[in-house]
Amino acid sequence: MVELFNNIYISLPMISSLTCGMLFSIAYGQELTRAEHKAKKILIIYFAFMILSWFYAQLYPVYEDQLKYFIPLGCFLLQASQVFLYHFICILTPVKGANLHHIKFQYIIPLLLLLVSGIFMGSFVGIQQLSDDVISTFFMPYVYASAFFSVLIYTIAGIIRIYRYKKKLIRNYGVEKGRVTRWMELWMSLRGLFTILSVFNGAWNINILWVMILLIPVQHIIIVYNMLARNYMILSFNENHTVMISGGDIISMASSNDRYQAHLEISTPPILSKEELEQYYEKSKPYLNAAFKMNDLVEHFETNRTYLSGFINKTFGVNFSQYNNLWRLKEVEYLRQKTENEDKNQEELALMAGFSNPRSYWRAKKSAEENYKKEDYGN
Repeated sequence: MVELFNNIYISLPMISSLTCGMLFSIAYGQELTRAEHKAKKILIIYFAFMILSWFYAQLYPVYEDQLKYFIPLGCFLLQASQVFLYHFICILTPVKGANLHHIKFQYIIPLLLLLVSGIFMGSFVGIQQLSDDVISTFFMPYVYASAFFSVLIYTIAGIIRIYRYKKKLIRNYGVEKGRVTRWMELWMSLRGLFTILSVFNGAWNINILWVMILLIPVQHIIIVYNMLARNYMILSFNENHTVMISGGDIISMASSNDRYQAHLEISTPPILSKEELEQYYEKSKPYLNAAFKMNDLVEHFETNRTYLSGFINKTFGVNFSQYNNLWRLKEVEYLRQKTENEDKNQEELALMAGFSNPRSYWRAKKSAEENYKKEDYGN
């Protein structure tokens, strides 16, 4: 019984990776932006690599004679998983002047290490005078070092990235918006604790090892919960950025330099930004209420009806009703992919998504398709 419990406990990281990966695969159609789509895709790949690397680590003591020749591959899986995790952080925390092109270089490093260690492994296999134990003895320091430094380096890089992003959020949107990074800070703290414990785990102290094992699924739970709850705020530096300031003036800035210059020139902070409005719709989903009106949105943001209507029109190129219907159309697609709605037809899903009647749904769908064709033709 004790041995069974130990085996289950040691497998917790693999079980949590498998469970979280499945949850993200099921909820994959929920994203509303390209950034969210990419972040979830990267996270699914990370969980897949974690499953494979932990599965390899579990089998290694039992099938060491066969699996020792795959030590370079096992190290590559762990190293690459840390790059994927850092890539995920970078997508959630875009900062001015820091694009994602450097991520490609980060992926090259594990591949080069795999190539070099693979060449070494091939040369060892070709030397018949060496005993089987020599291979494992020679490569173990590389296994520990690669695992430790890959976690350490990308934990530090992640902390720096999150810190820079939080400063930007607070500077541009206030302390309240900066709080969306709290769960990321907690996550990085747990990764830091994991790294510190690994230093004192050289003698494989069983108590330290058990704490380290538990820290991995706890991190996974934090990531999955906050991603599914959309507890993040992804800013865009490539799209037009629109803000509304007091007096109802609407300022549109095409580049990041324009935005920063405008922030310096505006004496009062923005009342509403494009990101804030989108975040409200993503998290609260007010459009699910068919009776949701402009006055409700005005009351929420404590602004003027005319100002808000003009803001939506200039920012998104549609009126308030059309903007709500676009979100409802996305909600229909999301509901359609859920297994519990397999017995429901399109019109029933439309009512669940906030359309007042099926006719409104078909009219909105036709209008959206026509606009899409026009934009596609224009490009």
